[in-house]
Amino acid sequence: MSTNSKRALVTCESTPKFIEQIQQRGFAIHQAGWGKSGIPLDKASLITALKDCDIAFIELEEIDAEVIEKCPKLGLIGVARGTPINVDLAACKLKGISVTTTPARNADAVADYCIAMMIVASRSIFSSSLHLREKGWNYEGQLPYLKFRGFEIGNKKIGLYGLGNIGLKVAKRLHYGFGVKVFFYDPFVEICAEAEKVKSLDELFEICDIISLHAPINEATKNSITQDQLEKLGRKGVLINAARAGLIEEIALLEALEQNRIKGAVLDVFWNEPLESNSNWLKLENVICTPHIAGATFDVIQNHCEKLISDLDYWLTREMDRNPDNG
Repeated sequence: MSTNSKRALVTCESTPKFIEQIQQRGFAIHQAGWGKSGIPLDKASLITALKDCDIAFIELEEIDAEVIEKCPKLGLIGVARGTPINVDLAACKLKGISVTTTPARNADAVADYCIAMMIVASRSIFSSSLHLREKGWNYEGQLPYLKFRGFEIGNKKIGLYGLGNIGLKVAKRLHYGFGVKVFFYDPFVEICAEAEKVKSLDELFEICDIISLHAPINEATKNSITQDQLEKLGRKGVLINAARAGLIEEIALLEALEQNRIKGAVLDVFWNEPLESNSNWLKLENVICTPHIAGATFDVIQNHCEKLISDLDYWLTREMDRNPDNG
């Protein structure tokens, strides 16, 4: 493959090293869109930027069949996401375009978030900080030590729904860092050195004090957490969701929290985003809400850049192998 006239579009967040590495491989680079301005390119702008490019590294921009049809030189799309939900894979296959992704780019970030929130929820850190800001030191005339006394997570049973890249990292942190007795439910994983498998989702909610969700969303898992599971979690139970809101029946969780049938929840994902300022979720004192930031670290950018460069090198090698001029 000639290295004299190759072009690359980069719209994902990137590091200076990443840009330099692409250039070192013989590509002229155009940076635009989400990674440069914080605003994804619309379809017309994307086609204009991409039409003469050989490769593209994207994050939020959508590459559909029309975009692919109007960009005939395109040979590789690198998606800085865990799954390429913004790329028409069928259209790419028809045109012989390779598509690569960056699974687990934010696995450590999300795992850290979940551990942090387990501690925050168990120790009443958020509620005590809010009380101090709004009402002062004492709580109804008593020392705050009495009202906001919490629990050490090392003495809790913690359950993980899903044991993929993130779930496994959470299990390792809990087991080796805190000595937690960890349980998990995942029909596709049989053995884990750091956690004990249970037979069903019901059993996980029955025996655990804290549940952290790490399952993908599909037909089998959508709305799989219902009133029944929440009843099993009980009044001392905490639910943490930095995965997908659709794993839970929204009304069931809202009612369980409003009626104090579970102790609390930490939610980083919601059924409708962005969350409106008058949302019921923001009115509940036993819920910690964050704006979908569990995977938001600067390290994630470096992680996906390293994976994309590795995939680019693999693609370039294959392209050269297929080129008769190199044989």
